[in-house]
Amino acid sequence: MAYLSSAEHLAHPQSEERRGQVGWIIVIVLFLLALVLFLAFPLETISVQPWVTAWQAQLRLALIQLGPFILVGLLGAVVGFSEIVATFANYPREALRTRWAQFLVLVNLTAAALAFWIARTYAPSADLVMTIIGVGLGFQALIRTRFIIAKEFSGKGSSDISLNLGWLYDQFQNLCKNQIDLELMKGRRTAVTRLLERFPKIGDLKDIAAYTIVSRATLTTDEEKAKLAELDTLFNPNAPANFAKTSMALMILENGGQAYVDLLLSESTPTPSKPTPESIAKQLVEKYTLSDLVALATRLLTSENEQNWIKDAAKTAQGAPEASQKGTIALFLIQRAGTETVLREIL
Repeated sequence: MAYLSSAEHLAHPQSEERRGQVGWIIVIVLFLLALVLFLAFPLETISVQPWVTAWQAQLRLALIQLGPFILVGLLGAVVGFSEIVATFANYPREALRTRWAQFLVLVNLTAAALAFWIARTYAPSADLVMTIIGVGLGFQALIRTRFIIAKEFSGKGSSDISLNLGWLYDQFQNLCKNQIDLELMKGRRTAVTRLLERFPKIGDLKDIAAYTIVSRATLTTDEEKAKLAELDTLFNPNAPANFAKTSMALMILENGGQAYVDLLLSESTPTPSKPTPESIAKQLVEKYTLSDLVALATRLLTSENEQNWIKDAAKTAQGAPEASQKGTIALFLIQRAGTETVLREIL
């Protein structure tokens, strides 16, 4: 199928890129382990070249001097990760994989180290541990501080020369988050398109979206009700069909995540064979009279517009075959209520 070839085409570059990232992580971890072992090993107790011992001593001294900056930078990176995850709560992993997200984390790391240098410059006698923790977790507040370089002689402050790094930092953050969102747009559109190709019927999309929402463990009762109400609003005969289906597919993606969508679209995922809408409609036509079918459809479809449509369809011009009327109503009922709901009534 078309969507499978598209999915395979998109999956290979992503998997290769992911393998490359994992490879770099392994190399960095091994390098850090080797460095730690080199610094911790007592070279003075064994016979080695003097320059090796001197190099180890210099590295230890540099680590002592740079250690606080490294710790603060790591805390700043954690804050950057948290900001991205909080901003893109529906796509945290995908957002963190973007280049702009990695750039934002790197800038946060650097900004935290810079803020620590400023803090130590202004308060060199402050407790080192508390300064590391305070600056590492609250460097954004510190970097938004307005630093006065030259004060107006009159003391009014209207013409003070100051350095406002906070404004630049906020602008940079907004730029990064906008670029991350734009990068994610491509992935969202691709996933929605594949869902629409895999599940072209609005009833199937509604069933999957409802199951996805109900299955979420972190949603509160109010959030779940709000999402289900939004889903019911889309499943409306007055809503444009394409817009409704696209919105439902996006709802599945946002509530289930990319991995869940990949599972739904996976070729290896067993898809149970279901009766077609035409076969279900045939059973309805054979089992129910026109009045009974109208009563069934009116009971299952609570929307006033849908009920009025059914009643109008049952009042077709005189001479029209009853089977044709029942077939039209049956297909409309299946489309709006979903195949599973109708099957439960038949079986």
